[in-house]
Amino acid sequence: MDRSANQMDVARAAGVSVSTVSRALSNQPGISEDVRLKISKIAQELGYRARGDAGQAARVIRAYVTGNAVTGGLVPFYNAIVEGLNTAALTAGLILEIRLIQDRILDPRRFDRDAEEVVAAGTMLVGIDPSPEIAARLIAQKKVVLVNTFDPEMRFDCVGPNNFYGGALATNMLIAAGHRSLLHVRDHLRPTTFQRHLGFQSAVATAPGTQGMVVDAPDATEAIMLDIVRQRKAQHTDWTGVYCVHDLAAIRLIHALEAEGFRVPQDISVVGFDDLPAASMMSPRLSTVRVDCQAIGAQAIALMLRRLGDPEAGAVQAECGVSAVAGGTILQFASR
Repeated sequence: MDRSANQMDVARAAGVSVSTVSRALSNQPGISEDVRLKISKIAQELGYRARGDAGQAARVIRAYVTGNAVTGGLVPFYNAIVEGLNTAALTAGLILEIRLIQDRILDPRRFDRDAEEVVAAGTMLVGIDPSPEIAARLIAQKKVVLVNTFDPEMRFDCVGPNNFYGGALATNMLIAAGHRSLLHVRDHLRPTTFQRHLGFQSAVATAPGTQGMVVDAPDATEAIMLDIVRQRKAQHTDWTGVYCVHDLAAIRLIHALEAEGFRVPQDISVVGFDDLPAASMMSPRLSTVRVDCQAIGAQAIALMLRRLGDPEAGAVQAECGVSAVAGGTILQFASR
C-alpha cells in the first residue's frame, strides 16, 4: 500500500461506521466482542496503525507461533491467544507480524533470515521453547517475550496460564468427587506441562489416602490411549479418575474408554485442560480447566511495551488465572 490504512478504510472493509471502528479499536464499551475482533483483524490485515507514532519507525513485533502437528488439536487454543495479541497490539499501536513455524524448536537459519528481511522492534515466541542457539540470539536482541511458555533461567519476559495451580485444580476436581486412585496422562514435557504435572503431584500428596500414577502419551495418539485403557481393562491398574494434560488427550482417552466398553463418567471420570471448543461438543460436556487466552495475549503485549521502553529491565514472568469448568465427565465415586 502507498499509505497507511485509516479508520475509514477499516470501516468500509468491515461494513460498519467509522465511529464503530474508533470505539472498537480504543476498547470503548458498547461493542460486542465478535465485532471488536472482526474489526481488529481487518485493521491488522489493512496495515492500520494507531496515531501517535509520528517520528518513530513502525513498531513491528514478529511473533513466531507454533504450528507443529503435535499441536494440531490445540490450534483453537493458539488462535485464541493470537486474537488476544492482535487486539492488544492494535490498541497499543503495534503491528503484529505472525510467522507460523512447523517445528517445536525455531530453526536458527529461519530466525536469521527473517531478521535480515525485515527489522522488527521486538520478538515473541508463542508456544515455542527456544533452543540454546536461539536463546543466545534473543538475549542479544533483548526485546523478547515468551508466550505460553516459561524460561526456568529467567532470561526473558514470559506469560502463560498458572499451570501448577491448574494441574492441582483439575486433580482436586477428581479428589472432591471421591476418587482416590488417579491417573495423570502427560504429553511432551515442556516448562508449561511439567508445571501441570507438579500440580497433579501436589494435589495427590496433600489428599490422605490418594494414590496417583503417571503415564506418558506423546502426541496423545489414539493408539497410545487405547493401550492405556486396555491396561486398565486387564486390571493391571485400578484408577477411577483421569486428569489429562489437555483436552485433546482427554477426548481421545474418552473415545478409547468407550471403545473398550467403559462408560464415562459412570465407570471412569475424566478431566481435561484448556477448555477447547471441542470440549463443549462432547456428550456429556468435558469437565476441564479454562485458560483465559485473551488475558494471556493482552499481558504479553503489556510486557512487550515495557520491554520496548526499557530493554535493560529485569525479566518478569506473569501467570494468568485458570478456572474449573464442571462439565459432565466427573461422577461422584462409590466403591463397586
